[in-house]
Amino acid sequence: MSIRSGQELRKKDKEMIAPKALVHSRTIVEKQDYVTTGISTYVEGELLGIDLNEYKRFELGDSVQLTIYSPVGIHRLQSTIIGKDEGSIAVIFPPRAFQFVEKRESPRVEVTAVGKLRIPDEESPRTERKLEQLIAPSNAGLMSDELLAELDELLHAAGVEHDDWEGTPIRVCNVSNSGIGFLVEQPTVPLMTGESVEAELRIEGQRVIRCMLSIVRSENTSEGRYYGARFEEMAELEKRALRAYILREQVGVFYKNRRKQLSRNKANRSDN
Repeated sequence: MSIRSGQELRKKDKEMIAPKALVHSRTIVEKQDYVTTGISTYVEGELLGIDLNEYKRFELGDSVQLTIYSPVGIHRLQSTIIGKDEGSIAVIFPPRAFQFVEKRESPRVEVTAVGKLRIPDEESPRTERKLEQLIAPSNAGLMSDELLAELDELLHAAGVEHDDWEGTPIRVCNVSNSGIGFLVEQPTVPLMTGESVEAELRIEGQRVIRCMLSIVRSENTSEGRYYGARFEEMAELEKRALRAYILREQVGVFYKNRRKQLSRNKANRSDN
């Protein structure tokens, strides 16, 4: 009987794990000298939700050690608390902590955003992409502005000037770390699949993000022409800003849906 190294075992474990295997798993949460046990209830993107009776013992920004007892094994990881509500905490789910058997799509969140497009040409060289303002958290009661050390620069630095340019107005409907869906209400010339366009996005009216988009699909709707696009050539600083924004929105959606479910459960018990 051969003995495999720890590295080989870890590799095999990663290949076996599916996201649903971690849901409803007993999860030990440790910080400093305090240890308690909860149940993991939600895994999507970079967010892990844990039902925890002793949630009041934890604060936003706390560094925690997690031990997840799943049907496919025991998994340990270091994380940070980014959300907290009655009976629950939300932590960052490190993107490289596991390798899942199926492809994981980036979580897509609904947004209220505007922007504009232009197709770059040889006579109009692309400008350096800069950031103007900060992404303000839309769920201030659920998420701290100072959670991620690597994002402090984004959350507290002063804005920088950028050049203005004319373009086709768009309405952004949803966004993920990998792409966006947007609507052009009065398209003059339809964009083609595979076509690249330069975009300026203003998420929640706060921060300007410059990027290149590659069109992957389109369809006519009653409000205009809808496009799905993939992000290309986005600067690292802008990627981090987008990641921070999506994490905040995920936390808000997670707790909004959780409260609705708890209310329904309570109503059902009352009826019975």
